[in-house]
Amino acid sequence: MTFGTGIEKIPQSIVRALCAVQASVDAVAKTQYNKQGGYKFASTDDIYAAVARKFGEVGLTILPLELSQPEIQRVEKTDSNGELKVSQWGKFHFGFVLATEDDTWFDERLSRAIFIQILGPQTFNAAESYCQKQFLRGVLKLPTGDMDLDGMPQSETEEGQIALVGGGKRKSSSSAKKDGTDKVFNEIKNDIQTAINREMLMHIRETRADEWNAMPRAWVELLEHEYEDRMESFGSHREAAE
Repeated sequence: MTFGTGIEKIPQSIVRALCAVQASVDAVAKTQYNKQGGYKFASTDDIYAAVARKFGEVGLTILPLELSQPEIQRVEKTDSNGELKVSQWGKFHFGFVLATEDDTWFDERLSRAIFIQILGPQTFNAAESYCQKQFLRGVLKLPTGDMDLDGMPQSETEEGQIALVGGGKRKSSSSAKKDGTDKVFNEIKNDIQTAINREMLMHIRETRADEWNAMPRAWVELLEHEYEDRMESFGSHREAAE
């Protein structure tokens, strides 16, 4: 049976099972921490741990399906030094079958897709895992602590976004002291400690990203700890929005 919009009616046994799972889960444990955004979030494994046993109790299973072969794209770009950089990106598309002992239901419009850089075999598993997480989060209305897109640190340019996540060449401690990087370190540390809100902190992280990521690893870890502590002092993202 379908409604006027072409949406197939979900079998009652599946609706009852989903509602039973929703009613049993208050929140998902948040074991991961996003350093740039300064917030804790639930990983895919956290979600599995919260709902898998309940799925078994109510007799519901959700199976991922790869709806199409990954679309692989080769991207070539010349960096600021004139060197050609090559990367591969893939689009992955997954659908989900919901089933109980009595019924099976599938709608391709509930599928999830992701476009992600291919860094090795683990990328394929990561893509499936991420799509499953987003599907379960949406279907079960799970509070996972993930920050909304407009609350995450973003740069207006691709170069700026790359700088946010690092990837540049690091200096040694000795060379950093010789060229005055220790003064830059103290400036950034002071800026973090005197920031008055989350937005200012994220602005510091973005505008000083090149200097931050080029520092010796031990110095970077110190700044990261300062950043995390200061971000946590402002409360969670949800608390800040209320």
